[in-house]
Amino acid sequence: MAEEARTLYFGYGSNLDRNDWLEWCEEKGVNPSGIEEITPCWLPDYRLKFHYRSSRRRGGAADVVPAGCGHAVPGVLFALSDNALANMDRKEGHPNYYERCNVNVLLPNGTSMEAVTYTLVEHRKGEYVAPTAHYAALVRTGLERRNLPIADLKNGN
Repeated sequence: MAEEARTLYFGYGSNLDRNDWLEWCEEKGVNPSGIEEITPCWLPDYRLKFHYRSSRRRGGAADVVPAGCGHAVPGVLFALSDNALANMDRKEGHPNYYERCNVNVLLPNGTSMEAVTYTLVEHRKGEYVAPTAHYAALVRTGLERRNLPIADLKNGN
């Protein structure tokens, strides 16, 4: 039997929290399997920003935006099965809210790898919207669990 294709995915924000994924999948009645965590990594030349109000989150939701040399967003490289990618598209509201885009991430060994991530579609971007304490805690816990810095979370405007 042939191995199923996998898509490399850079996760940030609430997607660093496994329980948040499991709860969303249960709520939508979809299978949560097909996500494999590979390694913490960095998205260079981007920064975290909260400029979208999520009705589901009842507050600001994370986005990554180009920020030039010297900036990088911490996150995790995952491998997604086709089914998990379809579910992640749905969770992220692709292509109406967040859209999939190709990025290069830096791995702990200094190499880079191409992956997909999600960025907010242009017409949804606005002014700073503070995340709820619950949402910020999901992100902070996901970063801290992997020994990644939380400074961007504090400065996401």
